[in-house]
Amino acid sequence: MQRAIEGLQQLRGTLDLIELEGAALLLEEMIALATDIPVHEGDGLNEPLSALCNSLFLLQRYLHFCRQQGGERPELLLPIINELRSHRSGARALPESHFYPLDAHRVPPALRDGARQPLDRQTFARLRQMFQLGLLEMIRESRPGAGVSMMKRALQRWETRLQDHAATLCWIACASLEAIELTPLELTNERKRLYSRLDREIKRIAAGAADTEATAALRVELLYLVALAGEGCVLCDEVRRSVNLPDPGYTEASLRQASASLHGPGADVMRSVAEALQEEISITKDMLDLLARNAGDAEQSLDTLDASLQRLWKTLSVLDMPAISEQIREAAVRLQGWQVGDTSTLERIADAVLHAELLVTRMENEGEVVGSLGSDQQSSPVELKEAHIVLVEESQAGLALARRAMTAYVESDHDRMHLMNVPDTLETVRGGLIFLGMTRAAEIIRSATRFIGEALLERQNPPLEAQLEVLADALTSIEFYLESAERSSVNKGDVLALAEESLAELGYQVGS
Repeated sequence: MQRAIEGLQQLRGTLDLIELEGAALLLEEMIALATDIPVHEGDGLNEPLSALCNSLFLLQRYLHFCRQQGGERPELLLPIINELRSHRSGARALPESHFYPLDAHRVPPALRDGARQPLDRQTFARLRQMFQLGLLEMIRESRPGAGVSMMKRALQRWETRLQDHAATLCWIACASLEAIELTPLELTNERKRLYSRLDREIKRIAAGAADTEATAALRVELLYLVALAGEGCVLCDEVRRSVNLPDPGYTEASLRQASASLHGPGADVMRSVAEALQEEISITKDMLDLLARNAGDAEQSLDTLDASLQRLWKTLSVLDMPAISEQIREAAVRLQGWQVGDTSTLERIADAVLHAELLVTRMENEGEVVGSLGSDQQSSPVELKEAHIVLVEESQAGLALARRAMTAYVESDHDRMHLMNVPDTLETVRGGLIFLGMTRAAEIIRSATRFIGEALLERQNPPLEAQLEVLADALTSIEFYLESAERSSVNKGDVLALAEESLAELGYQVGS
């Protein structure tokens, strides 16, 4: 256990250094819990030990997630952090808004004009009973229902009948309930307890008590729910503008999806599945080719293709990829009525198989299930997506060819014959980048081509070795940019800026 604690402390120092706040906090809680476990008493502490093991597993998945996304999402670690804290005496659960960048003291406590006359006790008691009836219904149910409407009604009445501070709190709470109702937000136990705290706080403030730190913290928790609200939530938009709420950068749905990914199969497992699917897709494409050319035994090819399509759609269905699974299943049904010479049916099946291949390729690269290609890609023909992949590969090959030619130029004591084809090669790469929409990278290639033509081919004096090194830096940056074009593991703007700085050092300003 002591060796484990030392390893965790070293990990925490590393994660502090690279500023992964959520992962560092998780390790801090793991160290605190591991330190609390008495020596030689592990048998009676299975739950804390299991929590530590689960945390290590989740941390590994989370670091992979951060690498894929190019940044962290510490909110995903809050459940496991609170589980670790629950095994330590005196450690309270962290609030849901712990990582949300909103300072409680900067939220104005009185944004609404409340009533100037105190609310009589009988009316307040009746409205509180209405709120509590709705709260009881919310606690019993897992989805927003009539209880939320009752609570909203009570809050709206309080807003017009209580003092400014209480009216503002009711206004924000009403917006949070609207977010729960319309987005909808998941009704977790923590959120249900939040509205129980709200009930007690309104009672206290309505009795004339002043705001406390707990009141400010409650406002932040409610505002966090407002920040998670989706489109169409009018009151939430009003609260956001009034408070100037920072955008969290994610939605409730994206958090759920990312959380499911963290707890699902690992990236290595998904890549292995993707490799097996790619083999199945290759068999399917071969059989389609044979049937389209009317080559070989048509009956045998048809049976093999049908069996392959059946395996493919069932596997995709198990992987929770319903849209593409249904397309492949429909393709298998169409195949039942296929006759020799029916090319239209084979083309439809090929489209579905190519669509599946693109999704499986992304799954292999990203190490996780991809439900669809996204709304911006769904509308594009599958042939265009295939062309996009091929064009990126051809551009990478062109850059590699140019780099090899540069190496041969240096090793041959600046024999310009090695560079004769480089400008044409880079111009081809530039055209491909323009087609891909990578205009900034295309401008960098244009400037590099100008330098090679003017400084290396036209001048009689050989260039300085330092100049060639700087040019190689620029070309390497573009290569790296293309390799990461389909991922989010790096900030691609920084890579392009590096290439632009390299060319500027050579006297070829990009864009000039």
